[in-house]
Amino acid sequence: MTGQFCEAFGAGILGRLVGAVHDIGKANPQFQEYLRKVHAGVTKAKQVPHAIYSGVALARLGREDLSLVTACHHTGLTNRSEAKIKLSGVGEEGWFNDVLKDLTLDVSCRSLIPEYARDRLSLEFFIRMVFSALVDADWLDTEAHYDHAKAHAREERREMNLTAKELWQCFEVDQNNLLCTCSQGAETHVNAVRREIYHTCLDAANGAQGVYKLTVPTGGGKTRSAMGFALRHAIKHSLERVIFAIPYTSIIDQTADVYRGIFGDACVLEHHSGMDLTAIDDDESEQVQWWQLASENWDAPIIVTTTVQLFESLFSNKSSRCRKLHNLARSVLVLDEVQTLPIHLLTPILSILQELVTNYGVTLVLSTATQPTFSIKDNPYVRNFECSVGEIVPNAEKYFQSLKRVEYYVEPNPWDWQRVADEMMKHPQVLCVLNSRRDAVELFHLLEGDSTFHLSTLMCPAHRRSVIEEVRRRLSSGEPCRVVSTQVIEAGIDLDFPVALRAMGPLDRIVQVAGRCNREGRLAKGQVIVFEPEERHVPTGNYATATAEAQKILSAGQCDLNSPEVFALYFNRLWQDCNTDSKKIMELRESFNYATVAERFRMIDEDTVPVVVLWGDRPRELLQRLQAKGCASRKEWRDLQPYTVAVFRRQISEYLKSGCIDEVFDGLYVWTGNYDEKVGIVEYFADPSDLIA
Repeated sequence: MTGQFCEAFGAGILGRLVGAVHDIGKANPQFQEYLRKVHAGVTKAKQVPHAIYSGVALARLGREDLSLVTACHHTGLTNRSEAKIKLSGVGEEGWFNDVLKDLTLDVSCRSLIPEYARDRLSLEFFIRMVFSALVDADWLDTEAHYDHAKAHAREERREMNLTAKELWQCFEVDQNNLLCTCSQGAETHVNAVRREIYHTCLDAANGAQGVYKLTVPTGGGKTRSAMGFALRHAIKHSLERVIFAIPYTSIIDQTADVYRGIFGDACVLEHHSGMDLTAIDDDESEQVQWWQLASENWDAPIIVTTTVQLFESLFSNKSSRCRKLHNLARSVLVLDEVQTLPIHLLTPILSILQELVTNYGVTLVLSTATQPTFSIKDNPYVRNFECSVGEIVPNAEKYFQSLKRVEYYVEPNPWDWQRVADEMMKHPQVLCVLNSRRDAVELFHLLEGDSTFHLSTLMCPAHRRSVIEEVRRRLSSGEPCRVVSTQVIEAGIDLDFPVALRAMGPLDRIVQVAGRCNREGRLAKGQVIVFEPEERHVPTGNYATATAEAQKILSAGQCDLNSPEVFALYFNRLWQDCNTDSKKIMELRESFNYATVAERFRMIDEDTVPVVVLWGDRPRELLQRLQAKGCASRKEWRDLQPYTVAVFRRQISEYLKSGCIDEVFDGLYVWTGNYDEKVGIVEYFADPSDLIA
């Protein structure tokens, strides 16, 4: 099975060898005695280590680097220096030498390493992929032995997976139905442009595998056009699956719902920390079972996940998180809103993406309205990404001008909050996006009436979704609707305001807010006002650097934010000012320090803790059940996710002392302070940035 998984990246024989030797340590007479005791019912039989011997075997067969794959297949990849010490302490026993003599190999382990994995960084990632294949094969094989029902359910589901061609047939039917529905009403200019972009994407799908940019203006129909490209491209090149990685859970809910409506629940795996299974009442339902099985190793035709889930798995050392990695090979990987990749980790991220494209048969799609320049040819401040990048939509400038739905106004003088509130009260429907939660609460309290709404991560996801639905209803019916929000609303939320205000911030964030203004082109022009708050609470670090760069470009007065060209200049300047490998991940990778890489690679720098808030009846019901049990299952943790707010781990002791939270049991906290129906958590000591969820 390991050989079969590794075949996807040209290492089938090596995978077979690794799978064959991974449990060689079980030939130890002491391990055999341990098995007999367990079989006889001895509950306290002392365990005997076995995985370490397979690592010694591979080292003696000529490939010490690969010894990590088998020696760590239970505990997770460790640093190579630590593994060397452990390996040096075993392997002299007589039984082990006898086993090695009896082991017949057709070819040496060294000769099985593919040519592409000979340099250090490529070998480091190759080890990850072989490790992933071995772990998945080992767990599947164990499952087949111990849990026949689960293994049978997994096999049944695998047989139900649709091929790329079958998925395309479903997609084509749905797309034709959508076009028919649109044609029955008055054809809008926006829909005509979306249709043209869509057909351009289908044409581009016939191109070779590699890296593509999908540069489409906000509201240009990226969700469907990207899927059309991905499926047609997968058919063309016989690829296994389509993976969409999205930065914000708010977009994921929306995107996954669209795709489930097209392909059905059984084909779309939505995998992220905020996945809400509470709508499924029966814990043993087939849908819950399938989600649990498929999320373990991403064995599904369409994956919708977060960039956090994707990249923290790619840099993880844990067996459970690495298990899915081999299924990235031979896939179409779409990175949506790619400009949100964390700047301080950009170099290692691009390095891994290049490995996937160059050596593992991945076609990468960089999708956004505010396209960075990742190619080293175009941006000298980018490292470790030398892939040529093709355009899915040539002459994107034409569509940006054609879908020019807003005019930008940059206020020359700072505004205080009362001035911002007065401006908002002039408009019955208006959105204002600010840089911090503190600012959003302060401005919200200056506004009046039931038609004013607040959105930020001070509110739990379920609460935010409820508010967004009410806002959407009011916008559709023409009722008054004034929204004060943090960055949580900026990307992917299908809302359409006639007027939007944005506090000075990163240039791409300003344009994302413009995507919530006159989105459907019903007005001649929407109005986007960019202002500098008198009281600035801009998040520190790269966000502050990006805000300063945006201010320089906008103050020059010759910048057209409706043109994609301005972002090449912006990101080149930004990356020149920032350290794109501040955690020294590349240096650690070259030394094969897997455990330290996993510890340092964090998409969100500071550790946060989810705290349950009592919004509605559902979290109360869940907590009552958990208090009685004193523990929570994986599904119960997932059920609680929509009712949690993230707070800094370092703040927990302060919250406990002040009586704002209680610890239900180890690791589970509930908010006992004030939770306001309009703004969410009221008492707070700090302000985590509303970045990637």
